[in-house]
Amino acid sequence: MTDSIQSYLEAKRSVDDRALNRRVLERFTAELSGRPEPVRILELGCGVGTMIARLAEWGSLPARVSYRAVDRDAASIERARELVPAWLEASGYTVDRSESATGETVGDGVPKSTTLVARPVDAKDSRTDTSADRSAANADRSDARLEITLEVADAFEIEDEGDAVVAAALLDIVALEDAVPAVADLLADDGLCYAPITYDGATTFAPRDRLDERIEAQYHRHMDDIRDEGSSRAGSALVATLPRHGWDVLAAGGSDWLVRSVEGSYPGDERAVVARVLETMADALEAVPSPELDAGARWRWFDRRWRELEDGDLVYVAHNLDVLARVQ
Repeated sequence: MTDSIQSYLEAKRSVDDRALNRRVLERFTAELSGRPEPVRILELGCGVGTMIARLAEWGSLPARVSYRAVDRDAASIERARELVPAWLEASGYTVDRSESATGETVGDGVPKSTTLVARPVDAKDSRTDTSADRSAANADRSDARLEITLEVADAFEIEDEGDAVVAAALLDIVALEDAVPAVADLLADDGLCYAPITYDGATTFAPRDRLDERIEAQYHRHMDDIRDEGSSRAGSALVATLPRHGWDVLAAGGSDWLVRSVEGSYPGDERAVVARVLETMADALEAVPSPELDAGARWRWFDRRWRELEDGDLVYVAHNLDVLARVQ
């Protein structure tokens, strides 16, 4: 891959921002608001912490929250330790940080866990800083507090009991029949699972090419038959699977990614998002036996897409679902 996974996760924040289904998010926010504080949230596969920052910035969290965010990739947690405080401060919070009391490290000396304590800046001190307005709803509460633990851990090996689990862009790369009960084990009675950006069976590009359907079919075949876990229709499968495991699906809706250039250039670092997708697809198709799609034709398709991306002419769309459910 041309860029690190951490760079990709940062670059796609703006893509996710546009894609997230606001109706599903608003229901999640409403369900959290009625729970005793501090509300306990667990995020599985948190990456570099974009969801934490987003929920705080958008005013989607109760005033007092304990937020445990885990990812098994130490480099992503290390990057989250840098990014999350900066994002929160830009959104109108003061942030204090402390490392793991045990001093335990992983990888190249990365602390196994870091705790951030964020408090909204008093609204009277924000003056003209509009970013602080986003947390104004909580600013008049002297006890408002967002305590975040960033931790290197496997999402499905931890033990905890939360009011909600957040699993963003995660349940499409794991085995749902195993993951859904594992999520339930992490929740208190009537706990919530919020699973946004769950891939659901469509990757398309424009301008159209006569090979598009065959390329997409092979890409999905890799997800379904060759990759160790996950599914090309995970979003729909999740909506069907949850009730069989005793969950109520409270809300679900589309959250499609759409990346296109504006006046010849892609916003922010979003070109890197599409580049990462093309590289992932190319690697996947190399692993899929395909007598009906020879290597030369496949190479020509990718070469065309790379040239269109370089010229700012390529449009990329991926179909996802956001799902909110409550365990019984």
